[in-house]
Amino acid sequence: MEYETEEQQVEALKEWWTENGKAVIAGVVLGAGVIGGWTFWKGHQENQAIIASDTFSQTMEAVSTSDTAQAVALADELADDQPGALYSAYANMAAARASIEGGDLDDAASRLAWVAKNAPEDGVQLIAKVRLARVQGALGDAAAGLKSLPGKFPESFAGLVEEARGDLLIQSGDVDAAREAYGKAQASQYVANREGLSMKINDLAVPGDAEADSAESTS
Repeated sequence: MEYETEEQQVEALKEWWTENGKAVIAGVVLGAGVIGGWTFWKGHQENQAIIASDTFSQTMEAVSTSDTAQAVALADELADDQPGALYSAYANMAAARASIEGGDLDDAASRLAWVAKNAPEDGVQLIAKVRLARVQGALGDAAAGLKSLPGKFPESFAGLVEEARGDLLIQSGDVDAAREAYGKAQASQYVANREGLSMKINDLAVPGDAEADSAESTS
């Protein structure tokens, strides 16, 4: 539409603003609110990460000085305040180690079970499950330990999981199954202590196999 005079243009603008002004203001306010909210949330997240990092550092310091009570308290604080943070998982795994060294296996098992359930990364969950299984075995419950071991895991965890399974099966009295588990661990290229694993396998060698190996070595 063309306007003949400047007054007509001004009048048309007034009419448009009367009809649409509220919507424009609302849009501006909403946009500012979204930006402000995002900025606040981002700042909050960064602050939470700094707090978690600092608390984790304090936890590790407490563990290194054998201050188990402090390590446990700090790990609990992180678990309560930021249960989904990776630092919370790390802190509770460290506190579990401190509890093991202090002889409190029940507390260690509880913390490792928490990490196995709440850690935000699969790899951390897997490690926690294996450690939990070993602690349960140390508590005399090999059956619970076997149940705690992960059923599915990447090849990089095969040595860790299968060796732990073999140890728990030995504890349960199932030598054949233990031998099989050790064999799977040995077949993996990811084994932390291959020499120790070989010793376990040799200890379970069937007498006939041991004699054959001996004959081969002397021939």
